[in-house]
Amino acid sequence: MSSEGKMLNEILERKSNQQPSHPLGKIRKASRRDDMGVDAQSEDESENTYGKMIQWTSPDGERFFPAGAIKKNLSPGVYDIKESPQTGLYFEKVPVNTQDLINFPDSKQESILKEIENFWTRKDAFKNRGDKAKILYKRGICLWGPPGSGKTCLVQMIVKDVTERGGICVIFGHPKLFVSGMRIFRQIHPDTKVVVLMEDIDSILENYEESDVLNILDGVNVLEDVVFLATTNYPERLGHRIINRPSRFDKRHFIDHPNDVCRRIYLEHLLSEKEIKERSIDLEQWVEDSKGFSMAHIKELFVAVVILGDKYENAIKTLQEMKEPISSEDSRKALGFGA
Repeated sequence: MSSEGKMLNEILERKSNQQPSHPLGKIRKASRRDDMGVDAQSEDESENTYGKMIQWTSPDGERFFPAGAIKKNLSPGVYDIKESPQTGLYFEKVPVNTQDLINFPDSKQESILKEIENFWTRKDAFKNRGDKAKILYKRGICLWGPPGSGKTCLVQMIVKDVTERGGICVIFGHPKLFVSGMRIFRQIHPDTKVVVLMEDIDSILENYEESDVLNILDGVNVLEDVVFLATTNYPERLGHRIINRPSRFDKRHFIDHPNDVCRRIYLEHLLSEKEIKERSIDLEQWVEDSKGFSMAHIKELFVAVVILGDKYENAIKTLQEMKEPISSEDSRKALGFGA
């Protein structure tokens, strides 16, 4: 672990033992007039005052610091938990486009979405077990498959689903920062649905202490009403403690390149009837020739032929060649070096 990582670990270790609070203490806002007879800012009024000092915070009732706009609740969306030396821990909203997503019928994508939807409806079954063994209301799902197979697209679909339910998604970063952030979040939002995005979990395990990540997945910090959603291109790097351990990841799903039906739906989404007619596009041929292509390959086929005007045969050949592995040795041989 880098020296910066160790330093952040030490800072967060000390902060995790403190009672989470606003960085400067209690916010003086007003549903009533304050001691000086001045109306403090309400949340509705503060919507148009971001970036301005409009009220006061106080850690002890004696010292008062100017503060900006307040917001009672985090709006649905994707957030990154960060740390600032000046203000401490905060949540930063990350823009994510979930508008033009395609829901492929009778696909692995659809079945996973239904699986998560079913989990959200079973809260009472998890929580109200009487004197029986307690089961944390959480779920872990790991998506694996080759690059470009559609894992990111599926993650975006899940993001859209949970935010439409009023929930949020949190990008998993430094484990101790994540724990501190979620502890504060649950004090403010005890029942909000949360999806934790662990993209490229193999890289996460390489960059941070594996034991810290495993403790979070095991529920040591009692984080509930949550789905841990991980992705990886390299499941063999995870080891049995991750990939073969229900309660950490209860389900693992292989996400392959799109099949014939999905490729057709995606091509029909990209191509207009006018483009098909004007260019005499044989859709059946495009579906057949794009077998084994990722969504990114199919999109590039459309861009090359329809937008840039390349010949279809040349575009297909280029994309098929891109699927072949290359290395620096290839350039040496091309110049006459090597065997």
